[in-house]
Amino acid sequence: MANTRFQKTPFHFIQYLALKVFCALFGLLPYRTAVKTGRLATGSVRFVMPKRFERSVSDIQKAFPEKSPEECREIALESWRNMGAIFAEFIKLTTFKNPDEFKKHSRIIGAEKMLNAQDKTGGIIHIGHFTNWEAFGLAGAVYGVDKAVLAQRVDNPYIDEETNRLRNIFTGRTFYSNHEDKPFFACMRWLKKKKMLGILFDQNTVSGEVWIPFMGRMAAFSPITALLSIKMQVPVFPVRVWREQDGAIVSEVMDPLYPPTEYSMDNVRQFTKQLVGYYEAWLREAPSSWLWAHNRWKREAEGNAYLASHPEERV
Repeated sequence: MANTRFQKTPFHFIQYLALKVFCALFGLLPYRTAVKTGRLATGSVRFVMPKRFERSVSDIQKAFPEKSPEECREIALESWRNMGAIFAEFIKLTTFKNPDEFKKHSRIIGAEKMLNAQDKTGGIIHIGHFTNWEAFGLAGAVYGVDKAVLAQRVDNPYIDEETNRLRNIFTGRTFYSNHEDKPFFACMRWLKKKKMLGILFDQNTVSGEVWIPFMGRMAAFSPITALLSIKMQVPVFPVRVWREQDGAIVSEVMDPLYPPTEYSMDNVRQFTKQLVGYYEAWLREAPSSWLWAHNRWKREAEGNAYLASHPEERV
């Protein structure tokens, strides 16, 4: 039976038209005004989605029990505001055709590390849903990185096509993790060409998981970064993203991590745990920069039950 999840409908088209209107309006605004407007808009969405916002607050309280309820609520609010900033920055950055103008708003420290690996070994970019990960993707192309990204397909196919077009507007391509065609071998072929592949796996995965404690709670993580790195013997480049006081987005490419030389599920779990450690460190440093709106610990009870019956898989 054909998968109907991503089929186009009239309602999808109406949503797409609304998005195009918002994009056009944000495109007309000055950069900083657009970002402020986006922050205000998504900060206000908490009144429309109170249960989801309260879940963000609850998750923050569990992750940071030392923080007061007021601090946790402020972290959640700033995280929700950041979603609007991401939208506005993404739209505005795609309009900059001059590299020097683009780099005033989004720049990369250590881009030469990826460029040196490109066409020699290739590599995997380890990044998460922090600050503005999409800005890093656009900046990578501006800096000359030949990359692809592994992303989840949006349910609305019109919006998915538009997002993908903008994401790769300066060159690049996308592999879909939730497509009917499994992306693993497409990613392997890409890495075999000694190219760079960006993967974010800090969100919940629904299958093929590795269970790892994350901020004190069991969470399901995709092992795809570790699997690809070990199978293809390519380095992993952690990338930390933050926003300067003047609003400029800075992405730092850290020193590469080299995978175990032998494939085993234990090595996959241990390497995945090492990569998750970067997420935890970045989150503790800047809690409000992460996408708390996502239901990250949706399968926590399942993870606890699984590890209780499989103690040998504890990492």
